[in-house]
Amino acid sequence: MQTTEVKLTRQHQITIPKVVCEALRLRGGDRLEVIIMSGHKLLLKPKKLIDADDPAYRLGQAILEAEGQIKRGEVVPWSEVKRQHGL
Repeated sequence: MQTTEVKLTRQHQITIPKVVCEALRLRGGDRLEVIIMSGHKLLLKPKKLIDADDPAYRLGQAILEAEGQIKRGEVVPWSEVKRQHGL
């Protein structure tokens, strides 16, 4: 585990050191989730945003809908799933 120190500015901002950005493949404009842990600790977790037009996003939405259908006891034939997704 590698540690490094950062300084909080008066505007409540920190600069993430270059070595950390390189190790995590972070770039300017990337978003980070801040998780408050016990013991006065923070966890910074990279967040990746996906456009609604991205096929991966649409697939994820379809999976969530399918899981909801399963929980509700609904059945969708595989042929219909393939038709909806052009498979």
